[in-house]
Amino acid sequence: MFSAALALAACPAGSITPAQAREDLELAISAAEAGLPDIYWRQTPEAWAWRKAEARALTGSATSEEMLFRALAPLMRGIGEGHLSVGRSEAMNCRYRASAKLFPLDLLWRDDGVFVTAGYGAAADVPTGSEVLSVSGADHRAMLEEMARVSAHDGDNRTGVMRDRLGRGYATARWWMRGDEPGYDVRLRLPGGRRVTRRLVPVPFGARPALPDAATPVVATLSWVNGDIAYLYVPTFSNKRYRAAGADYRATIQGIFETLAARRARNLILDLRDNGGGSEPNESILFSYLVAEPLRKYASVRSRPNRLRITSLSGKVFEHDIYDADELPTVKPGPGGDLYRVNAPPEGLMTRWERASPVFTGRLVVLAGGYTFSGGAELASMLRATNRGLFVGEEVGGTHGGNTSGYKWDLTLPNSGMEIGIPLLAFRFVWREFPLNHGALPHCFVQPAIGEERVAKDAAYDMAVQALGKRWNLPSKRAC
Repeated sequence: MFSAALALAACPAGSITPAQAREDLELAISAAEAGLPDIYWRQTPEAWAWRKAEARALTGSATSEEMLFRALAPLMRGIGEGHLSVGRSEAMNCRYRASAKLFPLDLLWRDDGVFVTAGYGAAADVPTGSEVLSVSGADHRAMLEEMARVSAHDGDNRTGVMRDRLGRGYATARWWMRGDEPGYDVRLRLPGGRRVTRRLVPVPFGARPALPDAATPVVATLSWVNGDIAYLYVPTFSNKRYRAAGADYRATIQGIFETLAARRARNLILDLRDNGGGSEPNESILFSYLVAEPLRKYASVRSRPNRLRITSLSGKVFEHDIYDADELPTVKPGPGGDLYRVNAPPEGLMTRWERASPVFTGRLVVLAGGYTFSGGAELASMLRATNRGLFVGEEVGGTHGGNTSGYKWDLTLPNSGMEIGIPLLAFRFVWREFPLNHGALPHCFVQPAIGEERVAKDAAYDMAVQALGKRWNLPSKRAC
């Protein structure tokens, strides 16, 4: 207790007035409305107006940065743009680490329920694999919706929230939305089937072990399941991560496909489950080694007029240019003054302007899921739209119709220190998005299970291998 009190004393108090909270909120609203190319792509005008009124009412009594966050985060997350960020200040994170009292279970989220992976404090005896039926009267669907109010997600996608909020994620999201609670009435179905109700008490932030340090940067790797099946793991499209690993993305991918050609591979498993995106156009480079003909993937790439300008309630002006002088020739104005990318090299609206060689023409299975996002989701959507590959796993985390990403306007709110990141380019695909506001769907539905070890003991990977042992050419559910 003494050490926690000392830690908290070292953190800024975080007090603000309702007027300061309102200024920060209105600045964030102005930035979203000025910067997003289409604020109504994933929400209705009525929903936006309702959430603005809700947030304004909450900030009317806000006396701390945390109270402002509980108004601001649901407002921004409801827009449905997963690249839009709501960053807490270091002071807020300091107070969270020093004093937060948290829900004591780590959880695995699935469409069919939520399951315990670890317990802490007095909840350490809750058996791993127990299903959480409800927490203080809320079932797992209501719990998931509460997480979505504070978690980044595209459209109506919830699979991405499930994967981003694995383990301690629910405890974190619940605290940021509710603050400290005295306890939780938890209904459980134990692994043997018996139902019990437990009164669980919160645990301090430090009760959970520290997260491991970031792993050594990983680049695309190729291995072999057997003489007929190759396994290609592509965890990122980030050029920065490749450079940190002492590698070059284009050279790595070229070498991999030369190896596939040399060994005359007939079957390939492409694992995108950890791929949260990275650098444009790396997703298109990989696509060009899987589909020979260049493809027009974007119906449009659109932004607002180049100079963005908003004013805070206290009169401070904030300005931002989307493109620099060298980039302006790559766009042209359209109706209303918005800017549209010209369909010309080196990027334009195409996957690639030149063909890759060698192109893999054998059978392809794609492993994808909720953490497949941004450029990873774009590649998944390109392959799904062209029917190139049997998809195994779960709904892709990024929406199948495109996203708003690319350049970002990072704006620090003056009173709370929170940072809002507004994505500025709307990438719309040429194909139909179905279902609306969701990611590409699998042919073979498999979600993570407790105790799985990726690849070595992994149901989705096993299904991919089994599918390639069957006779099929065109991907369909019959191959599952």
